[in-house]
Amino acid sequence: MGMGFDKTRARLLCDAVAPERLTRVVDVGANPLSAPPYAPLLEAGLCEVWGFEPHPAAYHKVVALAGPLEHYLPHAVGSGKTVEFRICTGSGMSSTLEPNIATFDALNRFHASATVVERIKLKTCKLDDLADLPEFDLLKIDIQGGEVEVFKGAKKRLASAICIITEAAAVPLYVDQPLLDTQIATLRPLGYSLHKFQSTHSFAFHGAFSKRLPRRKYRSQFVDGDLVFLRNLLSLPSLPTEALKHLAILADAVVDSQDVTVAAMAELVARGALTAGSVHDYIDQLPHVTARPED
Repeated sequence: MGMGFDKTRARLLCDAVAPERLTRVVDVGANPLSAPPYAPLLEAGLCEVWGFEPHPAAYHKVVALAGPLEHYLPHAVGSGKTVEFRICTGSGMSSTLEPNIATFDALNRFHASATVVERIKLKTCKLDDLADLPEFDLLKIDIQGGEVEVFKGAKKRLASAICIITEAAAVPLYVDQPLLDTQIATLRPLGYSLHKFQSTHSFAFHGAFSKRLPRRKYRSQFVDGDLVFLRNLLSLPSLPTEALKHLAILADAVVDSQDVTVAAMAELVARGALTAGSVHDYIDQLPHVTARPED
């Protein structure tokens, strides 16, 4: 179980590992329906964000709210092909895929928010083809079923990143939606393995007698959630020093996996890029730890 974000601890960590630049986030599908997982790190001035949002209303909203470390573009990121973008009544359900009414019927929800009100043609772009996009460390993606196309068009970029936070589904909310297993299979050859579920959403099945079952008490079906993938986590010595530094920061301040932070810092100590005392100073900021060694 993680410890949550702590600004003092995050600043101490960033000062200790001293990366060459700010940790950089690319947010594909930056529709501001809720605070993204990197929000506390951004608010502390410890990361930079490059966001993409093709939904016109959502794009104008994020631009209006943007701070000095945020950069947003109205591009649709994907395979590079022209696609049909379905704008739904609930902007968070808008997608390049068709809403799956059969799934909505089985769960007795999403019909209203996933009603398509407009269809527009969008030319998508590959992250690998965006020459002006700088190197990044975290890809956060939430585009309602189009994630796999983004991964396939970002193989070069993801070779230097170290973390992906993606929304993945267990049941098809959209027609022909690639599910969780497809995302895992797509990311594995790129060196990414599933690290943890950051959030999960489960709902109840619907039937003739379902009204007797309160929805909040009876919701057994895992539908979707946010997942964290990390690159080369089982072989940290293979990561460049700069990548290890950003991994340490992201693991603590965004992913809430302080054990990964300590492991990354240990590798930095082995390389002479960090002192053991700095690692202990960081651990001292965590609750429920054992006493610091006297030496």
